[in-house]
Formats: sequence, C-alpha cells, structure tokens
Amino acid sequence: MQFRQVLGQEDIKHYLREVVEKDRIPHALIFLGASGYGTLPMAMAFAQYVMCEDRQAGDSCGRCRHCYKSAKRIHPDIHYTFPTIGSKSTSAEFSSDWRSFLEQNMYAEVFDWFNRIGGDNRQGNITKDECLRLLKALSMKTFEGEFKVQILWMPEFLGREGNRLLKLIEEPPDNTLFILVGQQQEEILNTITSRCQLVPFKPLDEKVLRKHLIENFPRLKGEEVDQISVLAKGDLNIAIDLAEQKEGIAANIWLEWMRIAYKGNGVEMVSWSDRFNRLDREAQKNFFRYGLYFFREMILYQLYPEHQILLMEKESLAMRKLSNLIELRSIQEAIELANDSIFHLERNGNARIVMLDNSIQLNKILRGKIPTGNRFTKKQKS
Repeated sequence: MQFRQVLGQEDIKHYLREVVEKDRIPHALIFLGASGYGTLPMAMAFAQYVMCEDRQAGDSCGRCRHCYKSAKRIHPDIHYTFPTIGSKSTSAEFSSDWRSFLEQNMYAEVFDWFNRIGGDNRQGNITKDECLRLLKALSMKTFEGEFKVQILWMPEFLGREGNRLLKLIEEPPDNTLFILVGQQQEEILNTITSRCQLVPFKPLDEKVLRKHLIENFPRLKGEEVDQISVLAKGDLNIAIDLAEQKEGIAANIWLEWMRIAYKGNGVEMVSWSDRFNRLDREAQKNFFRYGLYFFREMILYQLYPEHQILLMEKESLAMRKLSNLIELRSIQEAIELANDSIFHLERNGNARIVMLDNSIQLNKILRGKIPTGNRFTKKQKS
C-alpha cells in the first residue's frame, strides 16, 4: 500500500513523511477515526514507507522487495493483530482470511470482518494468547528490514488483556514501531493511549468521495453521486454501501414509508415492517441514513428558502410539500428517531420491531401528537 493509494488525508501523509525524513519516528502511534476515513490503509502505507529501500517523491517505491511483500501482507517484519472469534484464538490462525478481507475492502468495518470469519452474534476479542504471541514476535530480531512494525487493528477489543502490552509499548525494542488503529478513544485503555501519540483522522472531503464514486461506479448519475457524497459524511465505507445498494439510494422506499407513516394505518404499518425486515442489515441502515439526509435538506430549505436542494425532482417535490406540514422542532424529533434506529440496527436490534415502532412514532411526529422535547427529556431521565 502506497500513500498515493490512500484517499485524502494529505495533512497526515505530510506528517508521516516528515517524521521519517527527520528520523523522529514515534515508537507508538494511534490512528483514530472511523474505518471509512482510511485509518487502516494509512497504517499499511506508513509501514511500507518505513520499510522501503528506495523512497522517492514522498512515497514508497512500490518495486523493492520490501514494498512487494508489504503490499501482499506477507512481510516477515510487519505483524498484524486484530480481533478474532474464540477465547484462545490468535490472529495467525486467520491470516489467510485477513489478507482476503483486505483485498476486498481495506476500509471495511470490524463487523464486516466478524461476518467474514463466521462470528455471527458471538463476541469478538483480542485474546491473551494473541498478546503473548505478539510479545514473542516483537522480542525477536528483524528478519529482513531495519524495522519491525506492529499494526494492531481495533485496540478497543483488547479489554484488560491490553495491560500485558503496556511495558512493550512504553519501552519497545530498538527500531520497533507500534501502530494502533482504533475508532473510539474512550473504549481504549487510558494506560495505552497515554503511551502513544494520537493521530486523529478527519472525515474525507466530499470532493474526494465524489471523485472515487465517479471512477468506481460509472453507472451512478450525477445527482446520485452528489447525494451519496453528502450522505456519507466523509466515510468511504458508507459511500460504498450506498453506491452498491440495489434499490438505489433508498429514496423511493423512503417516500413510500413517509406516506404510510403519515396515514397511520396499522395494517399497512405491519406489512411495511415485514417488508423492511427482508432487507439486509446494510440496506436497512442506509434507509435511515437517507432519511437523515432528507431531513437535513428539509431543515436547510426551511431556514434558507434560497438553498439549492440536493435531491432529485420527485424527492424534492415531496420534501417541499412536507415542509408545509412539519415544523423545525418536529424535524428535530424525526432526526433523533432516525439516529436511534441506526444505533439499534448496528447492535442487532430486531428490524421488524424497530420499523413498526418508528412508523408509530413518526406518525405522531408528523401529526404533531408528540410534545416537543419528549424524546430528549426521556433520554436525559434514563
């Protein structure tokens, strides 16, 4: 993986090049941000850059033996640790699956990884045995290069086992580089984060996402590319999910659901919930992501009538009509409802129940039957 292959994040690339050129490489880094921001691809590109024998033009050469092995994920001095399934499993047991997983999508989420290795609903973790394997591997001399690099993906899954690594992270062997790749700083042991230099990743620029979508999804129309670029909020993983969705950008079924919810017919709501349950989990989440985008445009339209609406003609017309029926405070309630839905679906909530409850709640919101602030007040009390 070369820097030029990592989307955006030019400031971080500049920083990483600089620490190598000045021979001031930190012994431990945490790349922190959503998977779709490019944290893992950047870690692999940095590892390859450090190993490269012939760096040029601010990037690894891509041709030397170190670059070749790094790109294939088979370099003996670049070690990978990641969550696995099983109380005594190690990353080494899943190395073949791991390489295939990265070939498919380096920006993928950890739950995509669990699905690949048959995790289903079982809890993933980085085990004691994996930590011991890591300690042993890094205690050895380098095989081929000057450096040893340890890439640890999703340190949130270390739990208390992370305490086994504290001394090694604080005082690693010479020419040993730790790169931890995580998403939620508060879920990583403070004793680990305090020993590492934090490198926060920002969402990808909309222009970067738009360029990627145009190059990789030529079937998308210009309006669809614009919608996805905004809706993804800088996360390439979400952008890819939306672009690959077979039913478009959920626009048609979203408008259909809005009509059903507004009517409030119980039989139709139940039937719709059954239909929604047959969608795969990513399509269900994308449905509500589109809803967030739809409501965002509605808010902007109400606040700034001159706002250029980034919706296609049919959706734009429906949004304008609905704006005459719903106030800003009610839109806020609907946004909270959509965010809650994504939260529950990400945690394997029953999609049929989630949708039926949402239909009832949205009917009350659209009809003005929920007192403003009710959902927020309830959350604060709980």
